[in-house]
Amino acid sequence: MIRTSSSAALVASIAATLVGASAYAQSSVGLRHSQAKVAQAAAGVPLAAASHAAPESIVAGYLQSRGRGADVLGTLRVTGSNVAANGVTHLRMEQQIAGLNVYGAYVKAAINERGELVQIIDRLSNVSLVQPSRIDASQALAAAMTKLHPSQAANFPAAGAQGNTTSFAGGAFFYRNPTVTAVVLSLENDTLARGWVVETWTAGTNQLHYTAVDGEGRVLDVESRTNTDSYKVFVEDPLKSAGTQTIVNGPVAGPAESPFGWLSAAAQTTINIKGNNVNAYLDADANNAADAGGTTVTSGSFLTTADLAQSPSTTGNKAVAAQNLFYLNNVAHDFLYRSGFDEVAGNFQVNNNGKGGTANDPVNAEAQDGSGTDNANFSTPADGSSPRMQMYVWNSLPQAQVTVTTSRYGAYPSAFGAALTTTGVTGPLAATGTNASTGDACSALAAGSLTGKVAIINRGTCSFTTKVLNAQNAGAKAVLITNTDPTGAFGPGGSDRKVKIPSAMVARADGDSLRAAIGVSALLQKITAITLDGDLDSDIVFHEYGHGLTWRMIGSMSGPLAGAIGEGASDVVAFLKNGDDRVGEYAYNNPLGIRRNPYANYALTYSAVTGAEVHNDGEIYAAAMWRVLELYQAAGLTADQLMTDFVDGMNYTPAAPSFELMREGMLASIAGRPSTDTTRATRTCAVWTGFAEQGIGSGASGTVSRRGTVTIVESFKKPSSACTP
Repeated sequence: MIRTSSSAALVASIAATLVGASAYAQSSVGLRHSQAKVAQAAAGVPLAAASHAAPESIVAGYLQSRGRGADVLGTLRVTGSNVAANGVTHLRMEQQIAGLNVYGAYVKAAINERGELVQIIDRLSNVSLVQPSRIDASQALAAAMTKLHPSQAANFPAAGAQGNTTSFAGGAFFYRNPTVTAVVLSLENDTLARGWVVETWTAGTNQLHYTAVDGEGRVLDVESRTNTDSYKVFVEDPLKSAGTQTIVNGPVAGPAESPFGWLSAAAQTTINIKGNNVNAYLDADANNAADAGGTTVTSGSFLTTADLAQSPSTTGNKAVAAQNLFYLNNVAHDFLYRSGFDEVAGNFQVNNNGKGGTANDPVNAEAQDGSGTDNANFSTPADGSSPRMQMYVWNSLPQAQVTVTTSRYGAYPSAFGAALTTTGVTGPLAATGTNASTGDACSALAAGSLTGKVAIINRGTCSFTTKVLNAQNAGAKAVLITNTDPTGAFGPGGSDRKVKIPSAMVARADGDSLRAAIGVSALLQKITAITLDGDLDSDIVFHEYGHGLTWRMIGSMSGPLAGAIGEGASDVVAFLKNGDDRVGEYAYNNPLGIRRNPYANYALTYSAVTGAEVHNDGEIYAAAMWRVLELYQAAGLTADQLMTDFVDGMNYTPAAPSFELMREGMLASIAGRPSTDTTRATRTCAVWTGFAEQGIGSGASGTVSRRGTVTIVESFKKPSSACTP
């Protein structure tokens, strides 16, 4: 606790008030959702003058000068302090009253080598009478379960207690036992009330929630800490090798990022590999634990050769999945550690080697997880508790084919209309146009003109369902949609119950070949294709690991804007490491990757953020960062240098950020670099320019209403001083 002599008596009084207050009803008000106050030093003008005092004293002095009374200062507790490579001390504090944390209340501060306060983020609550709770921990858990999982029984027996946290025996439905922690809630009418934070983490769906419940049993806030990325788009390119496997040696004990090396002394098998940073294991049976089997490995050599012409489910390819996932998680751990995601920042390790933070939280990385396909996810609990990464296999190859005489063409079934069967549909080919620029079937076709035919229709102009419905009304038995983009194909999406016939997309070149066979009988049928293993795609693994980075270093990365940033920032982790503007090309089996457009020359800007879909909205943030990378490299700076600014900027970023607050965090990090660093002006200009070109310039803002409505104010301007030496 940070206390001054004048505040100690008041803090004792507060504690007595909390413990001994008589019960009375809480008003039906919501949780306080105000944004944190961010104070940033101007160039050469620190928020507080140089000092040799302890960082927490410097912060307390500044807060007191800004009107925070001794009652508030007396409730602060230091939770972490680390010194970055540039000499800046990053201090983290929580607010605590009578031994209970104030939910969502914190301070983050940055103090340079001279002892000058250069930035502070303040989200503290005023101290007042704390309303008591009418419910206990078990009732709080029941309220959370009713909200999140109403079909599940919520009568769980207590399994133990530690401090303010009670755990409950949850059974097989949960990945680990639910916990309920007593806290103080800050309400929107500026009052305080005793309440509860309930952690539930499901086994099958990997859904991790922190639910705030007030003393009346009302759910005030639900924070989802599971980020799920769905990759269900099918493309046309044939299955490709990720390249010849290379034998890579793990680090021996010694480097700062992995002082114990990667591999631990525990028993190892080919499908269950343990280390200080990650435990990677096969979970094909989807029970959230390592599958039985595998071959014992005592030599430390995991050298199984991949056979990409075979299914990921072969014995050898299962071993490849585990060893590849173990390797990629360690690579992510190490390069992010070097950039500032270390023990105090909340990284993932069994042993923190006495460097701070909370230990015993390596990543549990589940290879070829059997609970889904075409997907990946990452759940991030609080520091000291292991996150879980689930990686799936993907159906990224053609799931159908068109056979014309002896020629076969890959096809990707539509999400609407009749499902294709292995028997398929046969009929003569008929075109509604002659090439890739005609015949889109967006208008009604002549009645009977396609009776009994397999129609060839071009992509574009109108929805896929409109095209197929028009062909159906003209008598077609099935439809082949030709992609107008030369790079591949995918499964057309949409929904229309009026569509009763099957359809699929083919690549542009294949469409041209099929048009040359007009009148010839064609068979469109479902086939069984080999799936691809997401564990072999570093873009996907690094993206998922990036969710853990932002949840631990920033927090509250859910909701329309912060959730979008979480997705975009995870792409940033991938492309800063791998160096190209496309993400997930291997798993998607598409040279353009999984996003709507490559990040180079990305056309959409901040105004395109709608709050409707976090992956799409996150692309705008990632595109701004790609442009910043281009500008760094043009100035002779490296991706590693940008990675450091990107990660360190999170120390200056409040929880639940907007796009512009992420920009400001990076700018604050750069401003905190030593005055002798001649690259500060170049970095500052690059960040402002990259974000401004994407509409996230000076004066831009993104806000979310209580109803979840996103409002964007776009700006392409940057300060006149941004790019001046």
